[in-house]
Amino acid sequence: MATGINVNAVLGLAALMLIALCFLSAALLRQRKEFQQALNDLPTGLCVISGDERVLNWNSQMASFSGLASNEVQGRRLSMLPAPWPDALGEALAEKDGRVIKQALDGSDGDKRWVILHSSQPLRDGSLRQIVVEDITDYERLHDELEHKERLASIGRLAAGVAHEIGNPVTGIACVAQNLADSADAAELEQGTSEILKQTERITRTVGALMQLSHPGSGSEIDYAACNLADCVDEAVHLLSLDRESTSAEFENDCDREQLVLADNQLLLQVFLNLLDNAQTAAAGEGPVRVHAALEDGQVRICVDNLGDTVSQEVVDQAFEPFFTTKDVGEGTGLGLALVRRMIEDMSGQISLISPLPSETLGVRAELTLPTAKYEIGYTTEADLNESR
Repeated sequence: MATGINVNAVLGLAALMLIALCFLSAALLRQRKEFQQALNDLPTGLCVISGDERVLNWNSQMASFSGLASNEVQGRRLSMLPAPWPDALGEALAEKDGRVIKQALDGSDGDKRWVILHSSQPLRDGSLRQIVVEDITDYERLHDELEHKERLASIGRLAAGVAHEIGNPVTGIACVAQNLADSADAAELEQGTSEILKQTERITRTVGALMQLSHPGSGSEIDYAACNLADCVDEAVHLLSLDRESTSAEFENDCDREQLVLADNQLLLQVFLNLLDNAQTAAAGEGPVRVHAALEDGQVRICVDNLGDTVSQEVVDQAFEPFFTTKDVGEGTGLGLALVRRMIEDMSGQISLISPLPSETLGVRAELTLPTAKYEIGYTTEADLNESR
């Protein structure tokens, strides 16, 4: 009888355990489905790659972004996916330390889209890797739009000065033309014609400078050429003189008149216009803004110095970051120096801030380096560019 009771008890306990396991399995299955659904509904792209580089998971955001449905890619090797995904995801997997990669990819809508890829570190050799694909296209487009508005704002600040700069020569030309209409003297005709040409050249120079300033700039193809450094600084100073609302400052252009740099002349003009404008504001009347340069190992080191107040190391570290500004709200977008850094890097150069000035207790220096150049080289091939560098 005891044995029978024990058997029944064991059977009853086994039945209870079986029921519990069934409930537990159902709960785990439900949680698994909920977890998979949560991953699938993430607003960020997510894919899971096996150790042998097969796609195990491809969520809805990845499907929307790439135009490839989950059932089309699951189980397929990474190398068998349509371009650009094998290269993009393969590069992310190659980053063993999980570094972030910023890439421009062709989206399913045919437009170029910017993404950041975050790759997880493998727990062991051959284990699964997760890659998060974050679409930052809207941010990039907003950033480009704000940069464009920053350039337009620079032109707008010069509008009154430009009207004056062009209006005076036009008035002069009208007066000279009227005098010539009433005169038949050969000497007066020659002098009047010369004056008209002189005033026309003045207008052409101003308009040409504005055309360079309104150049689309960073993001366009770089037009490398041998640029005269001192002349470019002079041009920027001339443009700043047209802005009647800017801080009045004295500029000293101590650059060698024969020094050439390899750059895009239009981008370089925008760089100096921004740096000199910032320097004259920072100087606050404490001495001139000085521009000087030195040739070092095939690179030209250019310094824009002002003797204004020093800035903290925190400002030095963040000055070139987008939207960082020390100006009051409404007085600056924080994109000026970010745009400068982008243009300098587009021209294979570097830029940094130093404060205080070396051997001084005051001031701020903007220091940039660019490759030196020669007029006799056309710089039309990659070999020419590499030779200069």
